[in-house]
Amino acid sequence: MKKFTGTACISAFITLIVLLLNGCVSFFISQYTVRISTANNITSVISGGSLALRASGRELVWTVSSTSDGTGRVADGTFINNNGLLTVDYRETASYLYIIAKSNQNGSTDTIQIRIVTVSGLSISPVNQIVVAGRTQQFKAQVTGTNNPDHAVTWRVSSNPSGTGAVSYGTQINSSGVLSVAAGESLSTLYIFAVSTVDPSKSNSVSASVVIPTVTSVSVSPANQTVVAGRTMQFSASVTGTYNPSNNVTWTVSSNASGTGAVTQGTRISGGGLLTVAADESLSALYIFAVSTIDPSKSGSVSVSVVLPVVLRVTVSPSNSSVIVGRSLQFTAQVIGTNNPSTSVSWKVSTTASGSGSVVSGTKISANGLLSVAVNETARTLYIFAISSFDRSKMGSVSVVVSPAPVTPSEISPTPVKPTPTPTPTPTPTSTPTPTPTPTPTPTPTSTPATVTGVSISPSSVSTQTNRTIQLNAAVTGTNNPPSSVTWRVGSNQDGSGSVATRTTISASGSLFVAPNEWNPVLYVIAVSTADSSKRASAAVMVTNANPNQGSNQGN
Repeated sequence: MKKFTGTACISAFITLIVLLLNGCVSFFISQYTVRISTANNITSVISGGSLALRASGRELVWTVSSTSDGTGRVADGTFINNNGLLTVDYRETASYLYIIAKSNQNGSTDTIQIRIVTVSGLSISPVNQIVVAGRTQQFKAQVTGTNNPDHAVTWRVSSNPSGTGAVSYGTQINSSGVLSVAAGESLSTLYIFAVSTVDPSKSNSVSASVVIPTVTSVSVSPANQTVVAGRTMQFSASVTGTYNPSNNVTWTVSSNASGTGAVTQGTRISGGGLLTVAADESLSALYIFAVSTIDPSKSGSVSVSVVLPVVLRVTVSPSNSSVIVGRSLQFTAQVIGTNNPSTSVSWKVSTTASGSGSVVSGTKISANGLLSVAVNETARTLYIFAISSFDRSKMGSVSVVVSPAPVTPSEISPTPVKPTPTPTPTPTPTSTPTPTPTPTPTPTPTSTPATVTGVSISPSSVSTQTNRTIQLNAAVTGTNNPPSSVTWRVGSNQDGSGSVATRTTISASGSLFVAPNEWNPVLYVIAVSTADSSKRASAAVMVTNANPNQGSNQGN
């Protein structure tokens, strides 16, 4: 066992404490980091409306601003209370509001952008739809307006165009717009309503015609079959009609074509159409019925002939065999007959050919046909019987000769064996090895260094809006395959040195993000070769304001 010194134990203890502290710190950070969210992920609100927000964290302070840094002015009636309920003044002119939640406990903050929108209309699809009783239908709503209002809606279903009528129990529409029509719906028309969550004054509706599926026929297959008593057979049903009626049926088995006759106990058919025929079924024919569950007046049926298996004979092998007392011997049986009778048999061992002779205790044959002969068995012939389990009047048998155990010979004095002398090996002469010539080293070729001849950016000129991301790519050309990596920067001057908005950045892979408050009409992106900093390229990015209602990209 490995022993630990005092220093090693202290070091291990300190490591454990550090790991525990790190885990606690991570747990604390994850528990108290501020994260803002809204119900149904709604991020738009109308002027004069309200929106409930919530945030994780402790000791939260809420702020609403027209700029992401929290300093932008808003209308006097626009505010957010301590519970995160945002109220927007009907005179609010900002197109975007920024909600900031800050924890006074650990300083953690989070910001979410809320769009001030108008809802001009709402449409529902599909229209003029036919829905089948007992089925479902998906409806979708499209909300239109300015500044991309959220498409969230609330749904309801009614029996009249005003939206106040009751429907049958089981007819309903869920929050995702999936209409479920009760199988027993008696209404011929349903009205589907969608109301904008952002602006509840905007709604729309469509009507849907309700149809009931009808059954014209039921067919059962297979037909004209023969089944063996004691076996099973699978049946299936097909229901045809208008509006795709349900294929569900109930199954019955009868002794007559009217479906009222009793069958032998054990003969039955399952809900899935699996017929089981009792082993002792005396009927020569059975009738299988399938009845439609939605229209019990429609059914189909087939007849099936029942045949009994017949055992002709049973054979046992091996024959003319022998076994020594105290040993065992394996036997097998074959059942031969018509209509595939069961192959199972029961085994018996006897000292007489009639099967009535008893054997000594310990001599037996197992259910699998393994004969075991006791060491004190005195009978010199045993008879093995295999009896058909299906028809016990049919059996087969063989005889087996029992031999006594071999006599152990008396102790015999062994004849001494004279040892054979081991010959002395003749030494093999040692050969002188042939020296291996030293290979001439292959000179290492001198490689030519790679050089960069130029850098290009694509696209070289592009337009975008504020609060958008665009991807730029750089290509490095030269001799001897120079490295293709570059460094990126963005500025307001052609050399990339001019200042830009704080959140306007470009990643190491060339992904440019233009901040919502970017005021520069043109940005210049520079790509510099990492292998040769004297080789570079630039591209111009034209910036337009994504929020024209503000008139300027700068906050008040």
